[in-house]
Amino acid sequence: MKVIIFTDTGVDDTFALLYTLFHPDIEVIAIVAGYGNVSRNRALGNIQFILSIAGKENIPIISGASRPLLGDEPIYYPYVHGIEGFGSYIPQQQPHVLYNFSSIFSLLTQSYEPVTIINIGRLTSLALAFILHSEILDLIQNIYVMGGAFSIPGNVTPYAEANIFADPTAASIVLSHSSPLSVHLLPLNVTKRVIFTPEMIQSLTQQLPKTIQQILDQMFQYYYSYYRRKSPSIAGAPLHDLVAAGAAVNPQFFKYIQRNVQIEQTSPFTKGVTVADLRDTPTLNPSHNDFSFIALDLDYHSFIKDVFMVYQRGSTTH
Repeated sequence: MKVIIFTDTGVDDTFALLYTLFHPDIEVIAIVAGYGNVSRNRALGNIQFILSIAGKENIPIISGASRPLLGDEPIYYPYVHGIEGFGSYIPQQQPHVLYNFSSIFSLLTQSYEPVTIINIGRLTSLALAFILHSEILDLIQNIYVMGGAFSIPGNVTPYAEANIFADPTAASIVLSHSSPLSVHLLPLNVTKRVIFTPEMIQSLTQQLPKTIQQILDQMFQYYYSYYRRKSPSIAGAPLHDLVAAGAAVNPQFFKYIQRNVQIEQTSPFTKGVTVADLRDTPTLNPSHNDFSFIALDLDYHSFIKDVFMVYQRGSTTH
């Protein structure tokens, strides 16, 4: 499976990126850096750092969007992911070669097979790609998006999830321009259930090189401390973006419903809310796309087992 990843490189993004880099059935052909958990420039440096510790420096890094489509000032979350996006760990910035945005299109056209998109950050860069070159849809196999919250509380407002809230215009464009392409949404409904405890993280990373193990443990402890402040009884922290990465290669672990999804864009109270008709017999609107698949359940144990197997493989490649 050939994959292009769109990311804003926070803590859970890092675990997701390493998963894709270690996975035997995934070939990451490019990574697009955008704003989100951190600024775009920090995201670029973070990706280069991750690729260096994974021994994958040959993967192109593409410079994506630096702010939402409508020009709003980005909001960052250092209390969740740290100032640099790696919790309390400060990575050593390294010189890196950046590819311009048009490289996305050349990589897609050069691929001998359709490419899967995994979007684990804001959707601005992906929306821009659709606007500039709508023909790329013919070259994409599937799109997996970590985002949304359906009939449950959000994580940045009482109602909205961060990736959608940050640029609801971009999210709406991605969903409306993708038909009849399969867009798979991995909302908080499932991602918040994939909890990793500190003990699980230690076990997950224990066979990786010592330097990588220490970095990941340090990052996770910072991230976990945020969730513990929110909910003192929580045993661990959800690695949201890792769920979207795993879903792309393990569809059998998830249960989806197919619905039209609308994004609230203008209301100051419900900005970024994802709306779908969740009734057993929904009313389909033929004037809108009805090709979004919403994950509402997953096989947690099979998912965790797969993550451990992939990270175990990663330990043998160093």
